[in-house]
Amino acid sequence: MFKRSVSFILWLAVCMLPCSLYYASFYAPSLSAPKYALLTFAAASLGHFFLYFFIAGLVLFVPLLTFKKKVSKWNFLYLWLGVTVLQLVLAVDAHVFSLYRFHLTWAMLDLFFNAGGEVISFSADTYISIFTELGILILYAAIAVGLSLLFSAKRWRGAGFIAACCVVLYVCANLAHAYASAKGVLPITEIATRLPLYKPLTMNSTLIKLGVISKEELSNRKITISEEGFFNYPKAPLTYQAPAQKLNVLYLLVDALRADMLTPEVMPHTWEYARGAYRFTDSYSASNSTRGGIFSLFYGLPPAYWQVALASGIPAATIQAVNDSDYALGVFTTATVYKPEFNQTVFAGVPNLRVHSEGKDIFEKDANSIKDFMTFADGLNGKPFFSFIFLDNVHSAAVPEDAPHPFTPYLKSVNHMELNAHTDREPYFNLYKNAAYYADGNVKKVLDYLEETGLSDNTVVVITADHGEEFNDNGDNYWGHNSNFTKAQVQVPLVVKWPGMGSGVIQSRTVSYDLSATILPRVFGVTNPLSDFTIGQDLFNLKPIDYFLVGSYLENAVIEEDRIVLIDKVGMLQFKNLDYSDSENTTRSPNLLKALQTFSEYLDKGEGR
Repeated sequence: MFKRSVSFILWLAVCMLPCSLYYASFYAPSLSAPKYALLTFAAASLGHFFLYFFIAGLVLFVPLLTFKKKVSKWNFLYLWLGVTVLQLVLAVDAHVFSLYRFHLTWAMLDLFFNAGGEVISFSADTYISIFTELGILILYAAIAVGLSLLFSAKRWRGAGFIAACCVVLYVCANLAHAYASAKGVLPITEIATRLPLYKPLTMNSTLIKLGVISKEELSNRKITISEEGFFNYPKAPLTYQAPAQKLNVLYLLVDALRADMLTPEVMPHTWEYARGAYRFTDSYSASNSTRGGIFSLFYGLPPAYWQVALASGIPAATIQAVNDSDYALGVFTTATVYKPEFNQTVFAGVPNLRVHSEGKDIFEKDANSIKDFMTFADGLNGKPFFSFIFLDNVHSAAVPEDAPHPFTPYLKSVNHMELNAHTDREPYFNLYKNAAYYADGNVKKVLDYLEETGLSDNTVVVITADHGEEFNDNGDNYWGHNSNFTKAQVQVPLVVKWPGMGSGVIQSRTVSYDLSATILPRVFGVTNPLSDFTIGQDLFNLKPIDYFLVGSYLENAVIEEDRIVLIDKVGMLQFKNLDYSDSENTTRSPNLLKALQTFSEYLDKGEGR
């Protein structure tokens, strides 16, 4: 019976190959990639997905079939359900990767199931596509299980030969990766980031012994980012010199707002307000995601420090200064502050923290954020405040049906499963611009309130975003955010209105971590050297920068004038042009060494504090 069970698993893995190869296309490199890379990907895909179903089948199904002479309907149902789940995991990961260039993770599932649709949401059309595809997968699983049972019962041959071919291809792909990893052949090594759960072979020590590569060559291809040690932040306790005037501070952020949305056409009210303020035209977030963008804004550090900050429970220096200066703190976010865990990082230890907005949809929740801010400010009786308003409708490209839609044609809803490199971006982009137009009205409500109450006379107002949003800007099938570090995903608007400081347009490059370098000394009178709590610089005393640091959930990067250097989890470097095509410039500039030092500058390798 055991032999027949293994035969069934072999046939099942073979029957699943058409399905696997279909989803492999979602992970595939561009057809413009080198032919050797495409061949390696094809070999790796065949072997990897064959082994995925074969090994999973051994674990899930062999114990059941070994002791059964006959497969009952309940046994068949179990096999059917198991194969459906295995397919479903692959299908979901494939679609996620196709859209966002990262794989399914527990963190993402947690956001989807536990954040109430505030972080990840789908349109009705997308749900229809999801359930249609699910139906096809269920049918395919039933056919695959039925055929596998039939072929194994009749002892048909052929599965073993196909399995052997798949394993040989898998071994060849692994050997190719081992060589490519040692020699730095990126078109092959990056396949490891494409296929889910694919951990190909490396054999650097053996190749060094064989003389294929030297230790020096190998060390030059890697950079190490330390995530171990105690969070030495701030480097010294904050010290203060009382400012002449206690100014209020308002951070007004719109989630996923691109820099090019700040125009008279898309955001007329914000644009008009910016004319009387300082508008920074070359401003960037230090991340392509909400977690990293907000982290860098408040901590003044690149997102590489997120994990150690989360583990330490040390709040952002900005919030420490707010508390030390006896300011009232008001946090008004539409999405929850515990997904990502801002309640345990940025706002750690804040009592009675407002964690979410009330409302049945995103529009009511945004309105609730604004209303609660106004109620908060009304009750302060002159006490200085620091407030953070975080509006969310643009993140979902959401616009009320009865609201103006000045940009046409526009999609009524977005089916994310139909997006690809050839999708006409204009209708989707117009929907997004309509959402920004609607958000502009909400920004106006806040600014009008400040003016009507006289708070505008003594409130520093910062209008910006946590990250941008891409709409296949470079024609390479990137949509949304958290998938690359091009301008579309990391460039953001920045407007700063400072009482008594006039207005102007500043074209120097700025990064989100510059906010803390400006606010802490100028508003709260912090006298520490900036390097005690930030890598940023004062927005009103900017010096040219050769590079800046960014990060996401998956990797960090150094953005230079003409290229982007990616640093993955194991320290391997990839070199991209600013449009994310592969760069021929693979020189190791001094910036990389400086970046390495910055990534560990706020870690205490000793016994902590």
